[in-house]
Amino acid sequence: MNKALRTRLFAWWYFAIAAGFVLLGINRWMLGERMWLIVLRFLIAAGFLILGILTWRSKV
Repeated sequence: MNKALRTRLFAWWYFAIAAGFVLLGINRWMLGERMWLIVLRFLIAAGFLILGILTWRSKV
């Protein structure tokens, strides 16, 4: 597997993790969990989203 393809796959992996944390946060928000835990999940999702964007834009 070449380096450019592997970099893009890692970026998509980070995007998928971010989406999972967003969906988990929405789910737990609807079930009435504590707000600080929901905010924490959204912050983790934002971190993975930023990591995905930086990986996507990196020079291979």
